[in-house]
Amino acid sequence: MKIALLNLPFDNNYGGNLQRYAFVKVLQNMGHDVVHINLRRNYHLLWYRRPLSYAKRLVRKYFMGDDLPVNLERHLSEKAEQDNWQAEIFYAKYIPHTKKVYDIVGICETCRSRAFDAYIVGSDQVWRYDMTKSIGLNNYLLDFTKHQNVRRIAYAVSMGNQTRLSGRLVSKLTKSYSRFSAVSVREQSALEILKSYGWEYPYATWVLDPTLLLIPTDYSRLIADGVTEPQTIGKFFCYVLDMSDAIRSLIAEKETEYYAEAYVCGLHSSVTVSIEQWLRNISDSRMVITDSFHGVVFSILFNKPFLFLGNEVRGNARVDSLFEMLGIDRTQTTSLDWKCVNYKISEWRVKSFDFLINSLK
Repeated sequence: MKIALLNLPFDNNYGGNLQRYAFVKVLQNMGHDVVHINLRRNYHLLWYRRPLSYAKRLVRKYFMGDDLPVNLERHLSEKAEQDNWQAEIFYAKYIPHTKKVYDIVGICETCRSRAFDAYIVGSDQVWRYDMTKSIGLNNYLLDFTKHQNVRRIAYAVSMGNQTRLSGRLVSKLTKSYSRFSAVSVREQSALEILKSYGWEYPYATWVLDPTLLLIPTDYSRLIADGVTEPQTIGKFFCYVLDMSDAIRSLIAEKETEYYAEAYVCGLHSSVTVSIEQWLRNISDSRMVITDSFHGVVFSILFNKPFLFLGNEVRGNARVDSLFEMLGIDRTQTTSLDWKCVNYKISEWRVKSFDFLINSLK
């Protein structure tokens, strides 16, 4: 089957790129021809908005003292290129994709001639309203395919920590939801949300994040194929998305408690590494300290003791749901029974693969 895969716009997020990799590999192993829709953030200002926007920025910069680039769009584009260069190498090497597209028009034009048999949306927070502004929540419910005779599948979609949608928006999107052949969600809480919307056909299934569908040796091969070095042997690997003074203090505490050094890395910190190196840093580490969902996921996959710091802004439901899935006590993550956890993962892999196989028949 020829499949188009849609998820959030490309960026340098380690978890986001690894879930794309994992999902593509799983679908390829099942015998499908899968292409990722190469959606990019559109740092572009419509021509008729430029005069007023530039004028306002000039005033703020030169009269109010704000450190604001007048051509903000160019600045953001250049920064994205600087931030994403290592992820771009990984993406080009491992993930078959379309040309770059920046909006729903570009998606439609790119997909029109490819004659896909199925579209899959997911994983990640693709049904979280404030994360879908690039093409609109309706198009993350594959509304742009409504005139096509294709299968529509949602795999491990997440709503993050959003509150429920307004009744008006739910009503507007109900028809789009009903066109899906199969729907699955990453968080158990999403099942109740969908039910409250009246979206019960198709009935949603709770499944694993795509990264957990692969086994540790799949990621060890990625590490072996990359250019990496031993950065975290005997150390804590601290992957923190939103650093704070409280987190710095906690890391310092743990260094003293365990007589171990911390290696700190984040998406926007001064220390960034390749995706393969990030995986190795988790695999080699003595313990992981993180506020990231995928930081937790790969700690579990590599059977590493870890501390999850929580992250209210980005949402804790996905981690809480994962802990419930795998029978993990949040207070005992530095001393888990890995045999029991690994058995739970294998059980959920069977359920998740069953969903995929049945939805793609």
